[in-house]
Amino acid sequence: MSLQLDRVPRKKVAIVGSGCAGIAALWALNRTHHDAYLFEAANRLGGHTNTVEWRQSKFKAMVDTGFAVFNTATYPNFIKFLERVNVPTLKVNERTRPTEMVLDASPDDSILQWAWASLKAMLGQGGNLFSLRTWRLIFDIVRFNQFAVDLLREDDVYGSSTMSGKTIGDYLYREGYSDAFRDDYLIPLMASVWCTSPDGGILDLPALAFVRFMRNHHLLSTMAEPGWRSLEGGAQSYIDAVMRGFPPNHLFLNTPVKHLTNDKNGRVRLHLENGKTEVFDHVILATHGDEAYQIIEPSATEEEKAIMSAFKSVEHTCVLHSDISYKPRRRDAWSSLNSISFSSPWVHRDVAGKSLTYNMNILQHIPRRTFGDVLVTLNPIRQPRPETVQGRYSYAHPVYDSATVRAQKALPRIQNTRGISYAGAWTRYGSHEDGFTSGLCVAKAHLGARLPFELVDSASGQGEHKLGLLDLFLRAIILLIQVFVIDFCGRVLKGSKVKSLIHANGNANGKKSYC
Repeated sequence: MSLQLDRVPRKKVAIVGSGCAGIAALWALNRTHHDAYLFEAANRLGGHTNTVEWRQSKFKAMVDTGFAVFNTATYPNFIKFLERVNVPTLKVNERTRPTEMVLDASPDDSILQWAWASLKAMLGQGGNLFSLRTWRLIFDIVRFNQFAVDLLREDDVYGSSTMSGKTIGDYLYREGYSDAFRDDYLIPLMASVWCTSPDGGILDLPALAFVRFMRNHHLLSTMAEPGWRSLEGGAQSYIDAVMRGFPPNHLFLNTPVKHLTNDKNGRVRLHLENGKTEVFDHVILATHGDEAYQIIEPSATEEEKAIMSAFKSVEHTCVLHSDISYKPRRRDAWSSLNSISFSSPWVHRDVAGKSLTYNMNILQHIPRRTFGDVLVTLNPIRQPRPETVQGRYSYAHPVYDSATVRAQKALPRIQNTRGISYAGAWTRYGSHEDGFTSGLCVAKAHLGARLPFELVDSASGQGEHKLGLLDLFLRAIILLIQVFVIDFCGRVLKGSKVKSLIHANGNANGKKSYC
């Protein structure tokens, strides 16, 4: 027994929620002298980790409909955990497989079809080669990757930034980024990373937090990207490894927690929806932030209410299907992630909305020849053909705004008070690594759990982005193009474009810019 644990009395601990944070906390506590119990409102474990069976004739494969992939650069703690729960003779690279994470966009009116994998793929639709919109898109991607980090440099050096309190939408407008960059690259990219809807208010996120997240997760590199991986047999395999040997009488499925209170001795009393109550020395609320608030609200302090009421979540629907209309028409533009925009020439592009489709054949190496097309679409804006659908699933995702960022900074003030800890991806940026690490952190910091590896902040070690000669040269080229090509193009074409729009529609308000 470690000295760290010797100083912590044995406690009866309840973990509420079996998503990545709850499973991580349970794994850490399983290695201690504490008595851990797990409560889950659903009839299964895992939360967003939901591996289901896909059937094609007599064949079947396991498919992840929620959490499916991770990368080697920004999931350090999750990867170390995978090494620990593997069969001792296997290494993590034998447990997982390399996979591709490529973004492409394909409006159904053939307005645009590109894949951010190579120039050939990006220009896969012949018209893109001669499309000013496409070339402006490419230019803005390079420009954003070079210049967005200046916001962080201002904040790190001066303690404030010109975009403090502003949204990423404000920044894009101020810097004159194109609609193509915003709608066909940045929004689908961040929606895929956060597994949220492309129409889910991404432009309302705080600019500084947005750019810091992109930098910390290696999303501001024009050419290089971290290697992505998926778990062989599905993500459920890591949950099975944790639960192996866990006492069945300590697991409570289909058992929602209604609220909690403290007794006169300071212990925490869980009030279950089935009318029963259970008393614990410590409770880890590993639910979504708004669910945690509902549980503590009846007995919460004013400070707890002020902080926890800022956390919100939104439900998203995932459909498991094989409708190939959710893939690009051109086979050479197929990728692991499709951003589909179903719009009409007479309807503003944003009205009809967008949805994301994950190609699980690529992500999980499911042979298309044997199983056909295996696709997972997030919030389909038109439903896949019924005969192609094999399942529908709902997942809640955190909502991020300025209030959320402030509440995250204040959260440590109420952590480990009244015998309550809070864990979940919502405490940081919403990734599986964030949720998993938060579960490990509370088990270690609040209950003395001793981990077999050092916890690493996936955002640490990025440091200040120092500009080299290549960066300075590239920035000079970008500025020259911006001033002498983009701005000139806008001035020359603005008048004729407005006139043509007025002639065609009677009103130029709200229409897209040409470049």
